[in-house]
Amino acid sequence: MGTGFKWYGQRGSGPVQTFVEAGVPPQMLYSYTARQWFDDEAVAWAKAGIDAGEAPVWKALGLRPDEASRLVRTGATLADTVRDWWRAGIPIDEVAHWIGAGLTPETAVRERSERRVGTARLRRGGRGLPPVQTLVEASAPPQMVPSHVRTLALDDEPVVWAKQGIDGAEAPIWKALALRPNEARRIVRTGATLAGTVRDWWRAGIPMGEVADWIGAGLTAKEAAVQRVNGITAEHAAALRALRDDPYR
Repeated sequence: MGTGFKWYGQRGSGPVQTFVEAGVPPQMLYSYTARQWFDDEAVAWAKAGIDAGEAPVWKALGLRPDEASRLVRTGATLADTVRDWWRAGIPIDEVAHWIGAGLTPETAVRERSERRVGTARLRRGGRGLPPVQTLVEASAPPQMVPSHVRTLALDDEPVVWAKQGIDGAEAPIWKALALRPNEARRIVRTGATLAGTVRDWWRAGIPMGEVADWIGAGLTAKEAAVQRVNGITAEHAAALRALRDDPYR
C-alpha cells in the first residue's frame, strides 16, 4: 500500500492512532478514514469488520456491530438481509430483535402470525443466524475507486456505479432496491443517505419491489404512501419513471 499504509501506522495521537490502538483490522482503516468517521461508534463498527459504507444501514436495522459481524461471518450480505426481511413484511424496527433471537425471516413471520411478537425481544442476544485501471480509464472519481475494487468484480457494472459517485459498499443495497446508478446519485445529491432511504421507505409500508418506481417517479416515501391510499399504483409510478429518466444518463 506504499506511503498510505505507513501513514496509518505512524505513532502519535490522532484519530487514525485511535483505530490502530483499538486493534482495528488494517483493511478497515481506509474505509473509515476516507469518510472522516473517527468517533467511538466508528471504532466499534471497524473492530467488528464492518465497512463504513455499510455500518449506517446495519445500524438503521437496529443491529449492533457484533450482531452484524456474526451475520457477515455466516455469509450473509447486507443487501440480502435488507431484501429478505423487507420482503417478508417484517417491520424494520423489529428486524434486529428477530435476528438477535436467531430467527430467519420465514420463522419470524410464523412467530408474528402466532401473536408472539414480544418473544423476539426476550430472546435477543443469542448466537444469531448460524483492477483499478478499468475504473480510472472510465473517469470514476478517485475516491470511489478503492471501495469498488474491494467489493465488486471488475466488470461494467461497478464502473457505472463508481462514475455516479456511489460507494462500492453501498452499491449492492441501492441495486437491491432496484435503483439505477443515476437515480441513487440524485438521491445522494439531495443530502439523503442510504440508511435513511431504507428506513423511511420501509417504515412507510411501501413494498420493496415498488420503491424504485416511486423514487424514480420523483416521490418521497410519505408521498408514495398517500398516493397508494388514493388508488395510484406502482404501475403508474413506473410509467412516470420511464418518462422522466434515462437509465444511462
